[in-house]
Amino acid sequence: MTAREWLAENQYTDILAMIDAIVLEWRASGKRTRRNWWGILAGGKNGSPRTVGGKTFPVLASAQRHEGLPVTPNAVQRSADEVVPKKVFLGKWWKKPKRR
Repeated sequence: MTAREWLAENQYTDILAMIDAIVLEWRASGKRTRRNWWGILAGGKNGSPRTVGGKTFPVLASAQRHEGLPVTPNAVQRSADEVVPKKVFLGKWWKKPKRR
């Protein structure tokens, strides 16, 4: 499950709208930029909010759990029933061994 799908399912539509606006700006300008939104929503050092595309994103407790970080006092959690998906490594940067 992607961060954007999770946000839509858990009523974080305001944050999802911020992400969609940034992605649309990037596409309109021809950029092929990609971001790890879980990492952005988990916050920076000591749980400080991160800024992308001139917009400051709130820190989500679920994103911190997803990234394996300690939950900070400023982290937002709208529902106690939120289920955090497990982190999945897709192996995108894995190199195949050379053939002999």
